[in-house]
Amino acid sequence: MIKRLLTVAIASLFMVGSFIVPAEAANKAGGTCKTANKKAKIGGFDYICQKNPTVKRAKLTWLIKECLDSNRQYLSGKQAYAKKLQEKAELLAQFAAAEADTSLTAADKEELARSKSALLDTFDKLSKTSKDMYEMALTVRDLACTVGI
Repeated sequence: MIKRLLTVAIASLFMVGSFIVPAEAANKAGGTCKTANKKAKIGGFDYICQKNPTVKRAKLTWLIKECLDSNRQYLSGKQAYAKKLQEKAELLAQFAAAEADTSLTAADKEELARSKSALLDTFDKLSKTSKDMYEMALTVRDLACTVGI
């Protein structure tokens, strides 16, 4: 009788254990998931069920939150860089219109040329900084979105 009870108890423990383990094993960093935007803590880190932005035709996987944050930073930085380039093109058009003015004196044209040079230099520095920042965000995104690092 005691042997039978012991056997039933051990079998019960194995059955309960087999139900618990698969549920925990399903939430694995980089592992597949079924519900988009679902959140989970894996190994003490926050993960979100999303498609990996660095993979073409990606499936829903558990991504660390920093992957998605750095992807947003990269996209907004890239957009800011494009805006700076557009602003520079508009500035050049304004200078072209001012340079076309036939009523300008030689001194006015000289001052306009100095202003144009100084502003273009400033725009180039801002554009380079903006580009460097979005490229850095791209590198961070690629690292954060790589499973196993």
